[in-house]
Amino acid sequence: MIGKLIGKGNTAEVIAVGDGKVVKLFNRGYPLDSVCKEFENSKLLHGLELPTVKSYEMVTYEGRNGILYDRIDGESMLDILLHTEDYEKYANTLAKLQKQMLACKLGGAVSLKFILKRNIEYTDHLSMPNKAKLINMLDSLPDGDCFCHGDFHFGNVIIEQEQNYIIDYMNVCRGHEYGDIARTVYLIEMTPVPAAQIHNTERILFMKKQATDIYLQEIGVNRECLSEWLLVTAAARLSELSNEQTDEKNSVLEYLSKQGL
Repeated sequence: MIGKLIGKGNTAEVIAVGDGKVVKLFNRGYPLDSVCKEFENSKLLHGLELPTVKSYEMVTYEGRNGILYDRIDGESMLDILLHTEDYEKYANTLAKLQKQMLACKLGGAVSLKFILKRNIEYTDHLSMPNKAKLINMLDSLPDGDCFCHGDFHFGNVIIEQEQNYIIDYMNVCRGHEYGDIARTVYLIEMTPVPAAQIHNTERILFMKKQATDIYLQEIGVNRECLSEWLLVTAAARLSELSNEQTDEKNSVLEYLSKQGL
């Protein structure tokens, strides 16, 4: 039986269904193939010794598609970070969780480089010559078969009684560790300040920069190693942004322009 709403995101709601389970119920009209993709990705993680949330089956309710998961009663690391401002603690924790993931192999998943290339080709915000430069750069970067989350940031960790759980498996893929680390750096440091925090912009920007530095120190990678990965990651991000996300879109284009693209 469908119960109370316990979480809501851009694409789905998380609703209690009893027996220690929830259904992640996607918005009406959300592509079925994307729901199937997340479900298949979640099943790839079942055999890994990682703090992920177990999935069970796909479901349909009142014309909406969803996935049945174990229930986690907690708060997102992002909300806790914004409340406590303890960016040192949570940046270190985020890096440690990501190192756990990257230590796993995920040979059966789609390639990260394939996803980046597809997204760069798809966007209409880059010229054909610049797309060619970026794809050549991407082709020169190393491959890998590490477990890449593909969207790892403070908002995709739930903390329940001091236990951390990694959530959101839509973008799970395999690739080189630097590719997934670059995506996390982008999401922490280069995305705009949330609208709810706009009154505190200066403080949030400071925390984003400090958290990124601490994260990189803990994960053991410097910015120079990530420079080309960050370029292709930012360019690929353009295809994900809606028409309403003009601030981030303009920020990405400005960043690419400064890098000669």
